[in-house]
Amino acid sequence: MNHPAAAFARELIVALAMQGVTDYVLCPGSRSGPLAHALAEAAADAPPLGAPQVNLHVRIDERCAAFLGLGIARARALTGSPRPVAVVTTSGTAVGNLMPAVMEAHHAGIPLLLLTADRPSELRGTGANQTTDHEGLFGTFVRWSANSSAPEPGERGGRATLLAARAVHWATGDPERDDLAAAPGPVHLNLEFRDPLGPDGGAWPDVRPERATLLDRTRTRLRTLSMTTRRLPDGARGVVIAGDGAGDDARRVAEARGWPLLAEPTSGARAGDNALVHYVELLTTVAGQDLAARVHHVVVIGRPTLSRPVQRLIDSAPSLVVAAHGARWREAPRHAERVLPVVPDEWFQPGQGDDAWLAEWRDACAAVVVPPQRWDARAVAQVFVSSLSGSDVALLGSSGPIRMVDAVAPVWSAGHAPTLVANRGLAGIDGTVSTAMGLALALGKPTSALMGDVTFLHDVGGLLVGSEERIPDLRIVVVNDGGGTIFARLEHAAAPPHNVRRVFTTPHAVDLGSLAAAYGAAHTRVTSVAGLSRALAKPPVGVEVVEAVV
Repeated sequence: MNHPAAAFARELIVALAMQGVTDYVLCPGSRSGPLAHALAEAAADAPPLGAPQVNLHVRIDERCAAFLGLGIARARALTGSPRPVAVVTTSGTAVGNLMPAVMEAHHAGIPLLLLTADRPSELRGTGANQTTDHEGLFGTFVRWSANSSAPEPGERGGRATLLAARAVHWATGDPERDDLAAAPGPVHLNLEFRDPLGPDGGAWPDVRPERATLLDRTRTRLRTLSMTTRRLPDGARGVVIAGDGAGDDARRVAEARGWPLLAEPTSGARAGDNALVHYVELLTTVAGQDLAARVHHVVVIGRPTLSRPVQRLIDSAPSLVVAAHGARWREAPRHAERVLPVVPDEWFQPGQGDDAWLAEWRDACAAVVVPPQRWDARAVAQVFVSSLSGSDVALLGSSGPIRMVDAVAPVWSAGHAPTLVANRGLAGIDGTVSTAMGLALALGKPTSALMGDVTFLHDVGGLLVGSEERIPDLRIVVVNDGGGTIFARLEHAAAPPHNVRRVFTTPHAVDLGSLAAAYGAAHTRVTSVAGLSRALAKPPVGVEVVEAVV
């Protein structure tokens, strides 16, 4: 006889597979047992008749698991097949541990499905073990949430199928709408399960979807804007700022207008004749500030978040337009004349340019004094970037390293730049190791990551891969400068040195080699440019930690 919870779980997994969801990250727990048993069957080398093929990853830490799912979802988008990734947990504090990744996914527009198991309603408010209120837990950070009551004996199928269709619809977004709720993002399904929770040996269902597969919809750009609002302003003295996720559109717009391009490393636009290096340093000089004061038009594509000089350029722009700001496009600067969810085709049409204006920016950037190379975080970033080819994918930690890469990364030829990604939705350091692991697992090829020692230690649990799990080929380069030295470049550095060290830098004495060994990761310690170059000369095999002590 089929257990109601087990039958519901099987139907849900089949229905989600019909919507394109085949990646699952599962954390062990009893209340989520029906989903765990079904996923274990579907992920087997020889799954039962009717079971979909799924990619299952098991982790013991829910926070790590959620960021692992986020990394997998990022990789799916990079390979041209964006689809949600499901994260499965039991009840109680397990659900709360998902919040940091949910917040990042919300702001970055990453589709996640949070499948949280819960006690049935009659056990709530009775002191039942591991029982709390899951409903509404994630607030405005999810696109949609639903509570599913416990399946009943003899219940007809279909409810899980409808839930799956709605969940994927909201997680993948609606290209025909232009509000934040229609952007891709996380969705929460709280699933009540009543005993028995164990396997029942039941057959997998023949699910007939309530509606067509939503992921197969053609993703078209919004075409409802008038021709007037879609044009860029006329004028010669403009700049294009490419933030995280801008893509090649930013390069094309800059070249069409003949304007300088200031492209952050994770923009995907740091290429072509108009892109500039050392633009952040330039904007701190007298010459750069003079150029910034003469700018008439600023076009922002993507989400620029790295530097205050660039933000000041945006804040002082006489004319500002914003496009493709991702899931946060409604949070664009309030003085923007136009905020568009996508880059209109009209922006790619040649406009009024001024070769002298672009030449001024190029000459000024060329005159920036670059510090002589010495063994520091900047040198590590330089060697790291130099080791990447056009087909490589690398994750950058959201603190100091990404800013070092911004300072040293070259301008690549269009179409030949490595793909650099980072968690810039909220730019937190948490979950960075786990995100990198998910990225490498989903890409199925050697992948690299660059992060600071505090970022690494914050998510060191992400190195834990069970003996039954697939191990990716991932190299993590850790810039070990003994704490959070990024604060030395901020106003906090003016405080008494002891206070800065204790409450900002937070120095540590962790032996990263021993820590890596405890997790079964290879470890290499380097103390020079030459040593780091040798360590990065070959692709990683398994998980490797390269500790660059600076």
